[in-house]
Amino acid sequence: VDNMYHSSWAWAGDTPFRSTKLVAAHFGGTRTPLAISWPKVIKPDRTPRSQFHHVCDIAPTIYEAVGIQPPGIVDGVAQDPVQGVSMVYTFNNASAEERKDIQYFEVMGSRGVYKDGWFAGTLGPRIPWTVNETRMKEWDPDTDVWELYNLTADFSQAHDLAAQMPGKLEEMKQLFLVEAQANKVLPVGAGLYTWYYHPEEAPHSPLAEWTLFPGQVRIAESNAPLFRTGRSSRSVAKVDLPANASGVLFAVGGTSGGFTVFMDGGYLHAEYAAALLYRAKARSSSPLPAGPADIEIDLVFDAPLPVRSAKLSILVGGVIVGEVHVEQTCPLTLDASETFDVGVDLGSPVSLDYSERVPFPFTGEIKSLHIEYLKSQSDGESEEGKLINII
Repeated sequence: VDNMYHSSWAWAGDTPFRSTKLVAAHFGGTRTPLAISWPKVIKPDRTPRSQFHHVCDIAPTIYEAVGIQPPGIVDGVAQDPVQGVSMVYTFNNASAEERKDIQYFEVMGSRGVYKDGWFAGTLGPRIPWTVNETRMKEWDPDTDVWELYNLTADFSQAHDLAAQMPGKLEEMKQLFLVEAQANKVLPVGAGLYTWYYHPEEAPHSPLAEWTLFPGQVRIAESNAPLFRTGRSSRSVAKVDLPANASGVLFAVGGTSGGFTVFMDGGYLHAEYAAALLYRAKARSSSPLPAGPADIEIDLVFDAPLPVRSAKLSILVGGVIVGEVHVEQTCPLTLDASETFDVGVDLGSPVSLDYSERVPFPFTGEIKSLHIEYLKSQSDGESEEGKLINII
C-alpha cells in the first residue's frame, strides 16, 4: 500500500505548528528536526542547535565538510550560484551566532520569508486538500492577507503581529519580492499553471490511441493513456478467459489514485480511485464464461473541465454488464510515482480488493489492448485537440 495517510493526520502530526508542508506561510510539515552524525569531528552534545537553517543549507554543509568547492561551469554551462549557508559552524558550538540571514518560501502561490528571527507569510489561493473553485478563480496575489511573527519569542507562530506592526510587515513583504526575483520564483503562483489553470499543458504523450500487449509495464503515466479529468476514453481488451478468470488486465497509478480493470473469480471489475478518498467501482452482474471475449471499458466525462465526474461502463461483446458514476477524478495526475502496466499491477495496488495478491497477474491470455481517446461530449473536438481552460 502507498506510503500515504489521510491529510487530517498530517495536520495533527504537525503540532505545535500550523498547516502542512503545502503551506509556505506556516511551519507545519516544514520545520522538522535534523540529526547530523560525524563522530571524528562532532563531539557528543545533547544541546539542540536553535540557529535557523533550511534544506538548501545541506549541500553547502557537505561541501565545506569534505572540502569541495562547487564548480562554476559544468560541461561548458555556467552554473547558478549554490544557495544556502553551511551549518558546520554549529557542529561544536551550540551557541554560535546564526549565519542564516534570509530565506524565502513558496509553494503554489503560498509565500513566506524569514529574516533575523522574523517571519512573514500568506496562505495564498488554496487550502491543501480542500477544493474551492471560487477562491482559485478569483485569486489576486496583490490582495492576499499577510501574517507576521517574531519567531524568537513565538516558536509555533501563535501570535500574528501584522496589525500591530504594519511597517515591519511591509518591509518583509518587499524582502520576499527581492528574494523571489533573485531566485526565479516570479511570477507568483506559476506552480499553479498546469496543476490548476491549464492541466491540458501538463506533460503527456502526443498519441491519441495505443495498442498494447502483455509485458509492457512500468510505462510512466505521462507517456501512457491518460485517465485524468476531462479525457474520455475507450479501452478494448481482446482476451481468452479461463474458467473463474482472475488478475489485472491493465492498471495505472496506485492506491492513492489510479484506474484498474481486473477479473476476480470470473467477474469483471473496473475501479477509479482518486486522492486516497474516493473510489468508484463497477462489476459485471455475473461471471464471464471461459473462452474468447472482447472486453470494453468506457470512461466518459459528464462535461468539460472543471467538472470532474464521469460515467464508467464495462461491456462484454458490446453489451453493458456494469456501470457506475464516478463522482471525483484526478485533474492532473493519478499518482506521483506509479506507472501503467498491462497484465499486472506493479507497485502499490490501485484496488484494495486485491491488495494481498499483488501484482495479481492475469490468469488468461491478453491478445491485445487498444485504448483511444473519445471525442468530447460537449464540443465534438477530440480530447487531445482541446481541453477547456478554467482560468
